[in-house]
Amino acid sequence: MQDLETTEKLERMHQAALLKIAIKMRRDEMKGFEEIFSEILREMELDQDEFRRYVNTHMQSLMATVKKHGY
Repeated sequence: MQDLETTEKLERMHQAALLKIAIKMRRDEMKGFEEIFSEILREMELDQDEFRRYVNTHMQSLMATVKKHGY
């Protein structure tokens, strides 16, 4: 089980990665979500299953951010 500090750090990493996805979706319009997702995973060295669960849970907020800010 993860301690609180580790959990909070992981949450911040996932939030940052989600923001990077939103930005890349705007900049790299020719790339699909999965390709961008994989790039961010490699760049930030995140666990694929954990981050996939996080993205699935927060997909609505990601899409709202993309739409609101025009990413």
